[in-house]
Parts: sequence; structure tokens; C-alpha cells
Amino acid sequence: MRKTDVTQWNIAVLGAGTMGLSIAQLFAMNHHTVYLYNRTPANLEKALKQIESNLHTLTDLGQFDEKNIPAAMGNIKGTSDLKSAAASADYVIENVAEREDVKQMIFSQLDEYCGEDTIIASDTSTMNIYDFVRISHPERLIISHFFNPAYVMPLVELVRGPETSDDTVNAVNALMESIGKKTAVLNKAIPGFILNRITMAVFREASYIAENGWATPEDIDKAITSTFGPRYTFEGPFALSDFAGIDVYERLGILLPPVLNSSAECPPSLTELVKQGKLGVKSGEGFYRYDDPESAHRNRDTKIMKMIQAIDAVNNS
Repeated sequence: MRKTDVTQWNIAVLGAGTMGLSIAQLFAMNHHTVYLYNRTPANLEKALKQIESNLHTLTDLGQFDEKNIPAAMGNIKGTSDLKSAAASADYVIENVAEREDVKQMIFSQLDEYCGEDTIIASDTSTMNIYDFVRISHPERLIISHFFNPAYVMPLVELVRGPETSDDTVNAVNALMESIGKKTAVLNKAIPGFILNRITMAVFREASYIAENGWATPEDIDKAITSTFGPRYTFEGPFALSDFAGIDVYERLGILLPPVLNSSAECPPSLTELVKQGKLGVKSGEGFYRYDDPESAHRNRDTKIMKMIQAIDAVNNS
């Protein structure tokens, strides 16, 4: 039976890839017992080493007390036995491959292994699992979409299904708040949810400007980071429109939509880079070069953590 106190919940994280290990680390840092499941023991061992490395990085940045590393690592129980991972969990979150057949199989097994009130969640960033996942007591099914790295990024998107109960949403929201996360609730599963839809809308227009030679990717990035960057740390597009003036936004809404990129195809710049094997930091090159991907990730994470500290200071002043 699911415990009433969310701070006492046992967590099962399915999949020890980049997001799975990041989510497991997040909950372990916040004193939860975490069952980290991965079908391949070798990948599980690799994930545990990465988590320990991440914790040491956080201590170097003053974000975690080094003396708490052994306890955090001790909170994580690595396993390749799905049943043992799920059986005693209050909250299960899957991070397996973004394939319907794989997710159907996993959720079918979870339905067998979990208690009737265990909350079963997916970390999918794009898929509407409610179209193809079938479990008993579907009121406990929810999408909890974290952002990478989960132990740094403040937001979790909670996406309701047709039968997701208020109790489930409220319980998961309480769990996230207890570990310092902010939640944004989407009342219907739409492709891309909130953030990925807006992200792609911005990228589509940015790539359109670059592909036409009107500005370089470097200058477009500079324009975004020098305007959206500081403003979007404390106000979203609706609050921003209030300060800019609704009449000004109405004028922009009349003038710009006819000339914006409305293509339903993938931006050509992305297709071409993928063909060239230039996949970004993980391959060493994308729109920019990365001679030391590990250092690039560390530098980015450091900047994010410093920005979050600064934003909190501003918002709490």
C-alpha cells in the first residue's frame, strides 16, 4: 500500500541511461530509497559510476556535501530484476526506449508486479502513452517529464491522461515539491507537451532565419541569450506581453504570422547535420564544435546551477 508521507516513498526508476540515472540520483540525494533497474548489468554498473562522478562534481561546485555521498549512493539499489525493483515501490517511473512495443511490455509487467495504488509514471518527452498503454486502475497512470540533468533542472511537466485522478496528480505534485521541483500540469497529452512544443516553434523560426542567410547561428543565439535569457528567468510569454503592452503584441500578431515559417517539415539544417553524423556535444560537433564533450557538459551544468541560484536570489528578494 502506498505510503501517505511522500518523503518516505520508495522510488523505482526503470532504465539506467542518461535520464534514468539522473532521476535516480535526484531521489537518492533527497533521502529516498531508489531501485534503479536496467536489463543489462554492465550498463547498470556504468550508471552507478556516473552517478558517483556526478555527486563529486556537485561537491566541487558547492552544491552537495561530500560527506553525504556514501549515503546517497547507499540509497540506490541497482538491479536487473524488474519485479524486485517494482514490488515495493510507491512511485515507478520508466525511462525505457521510446517505442510503443517496449513501453507496452514494461507497463504490462508493472501492472502485474506493482500494488494497486502504486503510481506508475513515464518520463517520455513526446509520446502519448495513454493511446497504447493499458493497466488496471488507470487512474494512477501519469507522465512525469523531467529535464536533463534532472538533479539540476527545476521543472517537471506532469501530463494527465483521460483517467488520471486528481489524487495521483496531487500526490506526484507533492512528491516533486518535497524534493525542490516546480511542476507544470498539462491537462491533456498533446505532442511535445508544453516545453518541447515551444522549443521547436522557436527553433523552427531561428533555423529559418539562419538557412536564409539573414543572420548566423551565432548571432541568433546571441540575440536570444541577451534578451529571452534574462527576461525568461522570471517571466513567461504571457507576463512579458503584459509589460510590453497587449496592444503591441496584437500588432505583432497581425504583422508577423503571415511571414513566419509555417513549414510542417523538419528544419533542413537538422536533417543535414544528422546525415553528416554531427549530433551535437555527444559527437563532438553540431552547430558548434566540442573538443572536450565532458568538459562542455560540466561547464553547462555549472552555468545552469549558478543561474538557478541567481534567479532564486532575485525572486526571493
